[in-house]
Amino acid sequence: MQLSETVEWGLHACLALAMMPEGARIPAHALAEYHGLKPSYFSKAMQKLVAAGIVRSIEGRSGGLALARPADDVSVLHIVMALEDQKTLFRCTEIRQKGPCAAAPKHYTAPCNIARVMHKADAEWRRVLAETSLADLRKSAVAEPIFGVNEATQAWLSETGALRGV
Repeated sequence: MQLSETVEWGLHACLALAMMPEGARIPAHALAEYHGLKPSYFSKAMQKLVAAGIVRSIEGRSGGLALARPADDVSVLHIVMALEDQKTLFRCTEIRQKGPCAAAPKHYTAPCNIARVMHKADAEWRRVLAETSLADLRKSAVAEPIFGVNEATQAWLSETGALRGV
């Protein structure tokens, strides 16, 4: 399984938004710059998150991006599903019904054992993502900081003036 890189961008962007003080917002171009991404690609991901009601976009000179709801109410699965066009990990094409030795279609009444195990794995993957909130990610990021990143982030925010509304 491989998710698009947009999922990684969206997860990191949402975590960054979850780390901001209450009422703060940041312009999309600044958030893209912070992550070293091209603003045009990044904005498409942000548009999907806005459409899904995860992120809100505030217009105007002091506008920017912010979470649309509390970090406790946003699961990793919400973000992944908002960004990923592929809704399931496994797509069964019923290959067992093809080829010279296949039985008549009427004999294939239940999903095969391969499809069942793949769907079970998909459900488990979704369960783990659904049980993990942005607040959980924020808590672990705060508990396990990477040396120098917090200080560099604060300095960058001050220098660029990217953080608004605080």
